[in-house]
Amino acid sequence: MGDMEGFYMKSPVSCLWVAELEGKVVGMVAAVDQKQPGGAIMLQRMSVDWRCRRCGVGVALGRKVLEFAVTHGYSRVALGTTAYSPAVHKLYLRLGFRCVGVTIEKAIPGANWSLLGQIFYRVYLHQYILDVQNNGITSNKQN
Repeated sequence: MGDMEGFYMKSPVSCLWVAELEGKVVGMVAAVDQKQPGGAIMLQRMSVDWRCRRCGVGVALGRKVLEFAVTHGYSRVALGTTAYSPAVHKLYLRLGFRCVGVTIEKAIPGANWSLLGQIFYRVYLHQYILDVQNNGITSNKQN
């Protein structure tokens, strides 16, 4: 978070978008190249102001990442989320993602927890993939 412009905007394989309403930022999302075989890009940092949720902001931001993927020749978009809100998962499914796995992580990696700590401090990491080549996603050539 210390140098978002340097990390996301100065690389041709990464980008960051913000959604504004009446001059105020109400959402953001980023796309970052995974530098792995298969041409995947990672959707990261999706966030929408709670007052603007369920108004289409998340869908619009998600579509920007998908258009970026198509424009830059990526074959798929991946993401991981620890969100507990069912609405977040519905958003990703609505965008065309499919959940490919859920893993249980400790809230603090490497920590030794008591049985109660293991129960209450675990995090469910949901992993999603979208194959942009087979989903009819098109680009409008705007970033």
